[in-house]
Amino acid sequence: MFQFSESSLWLLPTISVYVIVAWFVHLYLKDRDKRKLLFSVVFLLASIDYILLLINYHLSSNLVLYNAYLLLSVPLQVVILMAVVESIYEIKNFDKAFNIFVALFTLLLLTAFIPVSLREILKPVRILIAAAVIAIALYSFIKTKKPSSVMFLFSIVCFSVAGTSTVDNLTELAVFSYTLGYVFVALTFSVSLGYEGTESYFHLKRKLQDAEHALRESEKKYRLIVENTADVIILTEKNGTISYVSPSCKEVFGYSPEEVVGKKAWDFRIIYPEDLEEVSQHHRRIIEDGNGISNLEFRIVTKQGEIKWISYSCSPILENGKIGTFIGVARDVSKRKKIEQRLVENVNELKRAERASLNIMEDLRDTVDRLENAKNEIMEKNKQLEETKKQLIALNKNLERKVKERTEEIEKLLKKKEELIRQLGHDLKTPLTPLNTLLPLAKDLTKNPKAKELIDVCIKNVDYIKNLVTRILQLSRIDAITKPEIENVNLLEEVKKVIDSNSHYLEMNNINVEVMVDEDVVVKADRLRLKEVFNNLITNAVKYSPNGGTITIGAEKQGKEVKIFVRDTGIGLTEEQKERVFDEFYKADESRQDFYSTGLGLTICRGIVEKHGGKIWAESEGLGKGSTFCFTLKSGRRGK
Repeated sequence: MFQFSESSLWLLPTISVYVIVAWFVHLYLKDRDKRKLLFSVVFLLASIDYILLLINYHLSSNLVLYNAYLLLSVPLQVVILMAVVESIYEIKNFDKAFNIFVALFTLLLLTAFIPVSLREILKPVRILIAAAVIAIALYSFIKTKKPSSVMFLFSIVCFSVAGTSTVDNLTELAVFSYTLGYVFVALTFSVSLGYEGTESYFHLKRKLQDAEHALRESEKKYRLIVENTADVIILTEKNGTISYVSPSCKEVFGYSPEEVVGKKAWDFRIIYPEDLEEVSQHHRRIIEDGNGISNLEFRIVTKQGEIKWISYSCSPILENGKIGTFIGVARDVSKRKKIEQRLVENVNELKRAERASLNIMEDLRDTVDRLENAKNEIMEKNKQLEETKKQLIALNKNLERKVKERTEEIEKLLKKKEELIRQLGHDLKTPLTPLNTLLPLAKDLTKNPKAKELIDVCIKNVDYIKNLVTRILQLSRIDAITKPEIENVNLLEEVKKVIDSNSHYLEMNNINVEVMVDEDVVVKADRLRLKEVFNNLITNAVKYSPNGGTITIGAEKQGKEVKIFVRDTGIGLTEEQKERVFDEFYKADESRQDFYSTGLGLTICRGIVEKHGGKIWAESEGLGKGSTFCFTLKSGRRGK
């Protein structure tokens, strides 16, 4: 008859442990719970012990391998201890605990190299661990009172007895205890589909973690909703202390949540004084009957002093059947209240308009009668107006004829005036020419000083008459111009030419000239007439400036025009002089004996500028403060 050896008995726990390991690996792959992986690892380590006993391999000859063999059963006891401890106290971060266990077990294996046998050292350690496991498991059974806890307790007792029997070479007892322990483990984790009691070690932990995660996500979602809503969410204790307020409090009330939490609403005097009594009554009613309020509208005063309308809803939260907290929602309805107010005003206005319409209808009856009478009167007046109109038409035709005749007469007179001026200029120039030539010769021929002085007076008067005739003819020619020969003129170039042509006159009077004209300034002008304007203005500025004075010529763009100015440091002008300075034959300083001044230079300038469609005027801050003559021309384009 076939006989089993004592070592063959270890086949039973070996098969049992691999079945359990396969089951735990299957469960681990489903939910990645490292508790199952930890049990799989320690069961596999324990199976090494069974395999060595199965093949009857003796390790006593090698102390290191023997010590390692003795250490392999310790992790199983430690993991079982962790399991029973966690049935009472949850390990928050089991992944970290798993890593710590692996690290400690690795360090424990290093003790196998100690040159002494660990047999006697590990024996009391195993007994202490077994006693702790049994005591904690028994406490867990008393606390939960579940049948599965009894099975788990039996499995712990079996594994503890088996570990101790292995060390004491009690093979039959060890094999029996290990096999029975695995049977109880299998029964523990399969007896209840509800996962209650000790077997919930693997399943309940995962469910709790999932539930906590879902709870955190839910809390995060609802907090996000609360903190981003435009309405103000308020939690208030029964005594009126605010325990929570949403961030929208800042937008609606003007106070930050930190300023509000921990205080009472009336500490801020936020409720409008006229509405305070009504709000207080509703608050007392909630406390008394436990019923909430909905859409109570009242006014508040924000931190910035702004008055707003609030729609407030509040409900009590019961704790153990009693009111503990109030949750309220405040919504800013100021815009709606303003619209409602405008609607009320519009309705009242319509009512007033309706009453007014009725009064108007009564007045209309009287007005129609009066209008009928007025109509008859108007028709009679219209007949009179028709007669008057005919008379006016006849009068207008007569006036038009007379105006036309008068205009033709004036044009003839102006033409005769121009012809007279030209003829007069010619007739005056004819005798002036020999006088202008002969008087200087007579001065040179005479030896008498008195005669020379008289001849100088004659020469000056002849020059004055000649200059006056020339100016009058210039003025006449300007009046005769209908359209100047306009072209694009570079203003800076023309200013430089005029200064060059007057350089001797300027040097003779020791006058400094400053030019403030940009190179890109272009005006539309008759080049010859523009030069004439500058010559007259510069001559006028030199004439009334002291020796060593300064003349400034400048220009600045003003939209579609260019403002040009000639500024001097001369005698200046009064307000009256500024008004009359462009009149014919007017002189600003009559006391000056200047035979070359005719009083027509500025008049000629005005005529030329106005023919160009521009304006000319004088500026001065008063006598002795210099003068500025300004005129405008249309802006031109370079290269055109």
